[in-house]
Amino acid sequence: MTITIVRRNRAVLAGCVAGIALLTACGGGGGPAGSGPLAAKPAAEVAREAPDVTRAAGSSRYAVEMTYSTTGSPMGDSSWTASGTGTYDYARQIGEGRMTTKDAQFPVPPQETVFRNNVLYQRDVGATRWQKFDFSQLVNTPIGQHDPSQQLDLLRGVSDDVREVATTQVRGAQVRQYAITIDPPRLAGASGVVVDGGLVQAALQAAGPMPGQVFVDSDGRVRRLEVSIESNGADLAASPEMSQMFGDNPQLQEMLRNRRTTSSVSIEYFDFGVPVTAQEPDPSQADTGPAVPGLPGGN
Repeated sequence: MTITIVRRNRAVLAGCVAGIALLTACGGGGGPAGSGPLAAKPAAEVAREAPDVTRAAGSSRYAVEMTYSTTGSPMGDSSWTASGTGTYDYARQIGEGRMTTKDAQFPVPPQETVFRNNVLYQRDVGATRWQKFDFSQLVNTPIGQHDPSQQLDLLRGVSDDVREVATTQVRGAQVRQYAITIDPPRLAGASGVVVDGGLVQAALQAAGPMPGQVFVDSDGRVRRLEVSIESNGADLAASPEMSQMFGDNPQLQEMLRNRRTTSSVSIEYFDFGVPVTAQEPDPSQADTGPAVPGLPGGN
């Protein structure tokens, strides 16, 4: 559920565990959040419909922040924070952005990114060549694993206990604030979100509930989504699906069993209808990224 790869293969596994994650007028919506059609809708229905309503805007800017920490790893405890901004075209499924990562152990230079459906291009700011990563075997098309649209699809797994908390503002827009819980098994079974029998689905099925908040404007569009994710490596190791994927390698099993991870994702959507000029890099300027663990050809 990360928007970009921060630590190559390490971030792929982190993203899998963390994944266990409109109108054309720019800017604000219509009337006050306390009025309009949302007032009569059940809260869970508002949350589940919000991804499609947000995509109907055609495009938007986004701002994301993600924190990740792990304990019990053979390499010691670690943590990092990534933040970024960019634009995304929901209709063409292409976007671009710039990410900054703070990691005390592994300094990461600022990154430029371009994402098209399940393919991510990434390079250091100022570099001439791109690294290309294809995640088609982890997530189903047409939902991209590393773009803002994928973050919206966390709401496919919202449980029925959604409740409205307050009315507030996000970037000047009046919004309704809802407390939500993402149910991982429900998300894993949502049509088109993850590949059946894949690594992400197995991780979701072994994960616990993920609390969060979603802020929805009067048009039903997501303005901010916040989700907290905790995973216990022992639960993942006990999953038959995960055991099968990691095989009989006792070192991998032990590494997974002892891991405890905590992550949080916060993403905002704004300036709906903004022009998006992102283009995929020329193939001659892109190198294939390293293989993804747990997939054919992976380590």
